[in-house]
Amino acid sequence: MRQPYRAVLLTGDHRLLGYVEPGTKLTEHAGIGHHLVQGIERLLGTPARVVWAGRDAPPQHDDENLYETAASVAPLATPEHGAIGRYLLNHDRRAFVDKATVLENETRHRIHPLPLLTAEPVPAADDRHTVGDHTLIGSWARALISVRDTVPNGFEQLKFDLIERR
Repeated sequence: MRQPYRAVLLTGDHRLLGYVEPGTKLTEHAGIGHHLVQGIERLLGTPARVVWAGRDAPPQHDDENLYETAASVAPLATPEHGAIGRYLLNHDRRAFVDKATVLENETRHRIHPLPLLTAEPVPAADDRHTVGDHTLIGSWARALISVRDTVPNGFEQLKFDLIERR
């Protein structure tokens, strides 16, 4: 099943900031260097709660899920220019992912960790096009995340080992 996803940004207290419409298949737009994901990274210079919200997620309240609720506000414009940090920081867990250590597949494609770490709902096992530690998928959904060039003291590295199968 190929459900559409929206990258949804929330405030620290879970209020809706806006969304970006990146694409259908989760890994379709989730490559290191993809322009839309880089634009979302630029929005994360200030920490925000992030969810790659799927259309088929179960409803939260008012019979809507976050994918549907996000459509009630205007989409966010992603900056095309500006610095992009090396590290994804999860401020809730005090953890980070170093994008420079993400593994590549046989075609030299490297998955960008942000969409997979923040996916909600987690794709069904038969819909996954990756190998590696699948418990990572969705493990950062709704966490307070930023993108920076430095890692604060006390943050521990999370090994992101998912590789896209071709």
